[in-house]
Amino acid sequence: MSDQEFRDEDRIVASTDLLTTRVDGEVMAMSVERGACYGLDPIGSRIWELVETPVTVGDLVVRLTREYEVDAAVCRTDVCALLSSMESEGMIRRV
Repeated sequence: MSDQEFRDEDRIVASTDLLTTRVDGEVMAMSVERGACYGLDPIGSRIWELVETPVTVGDLVVRLTREYEVDAAVCRTDVCALLSSMESEGMIRRV
């Protein structure tokens, strides 16, 4: 499903298969299964925090536009691009 566009009503949740920690306020995640490490910048780390419990894409975008000075359409595009990458790496899943 990772090649499909995200809809506002899609519910996203972080994978529980990753080992995660914070380093200097940023999330570092490791997939033992894939043998891969991922580093998220401050905004990516904030998105990670928000998807640790199931959240809709629409709610995620609304929350981020309130927290950061960003246009909703730009935010949605950027969030969906990150979510798509995270989904293809097994970091998140749709529920």
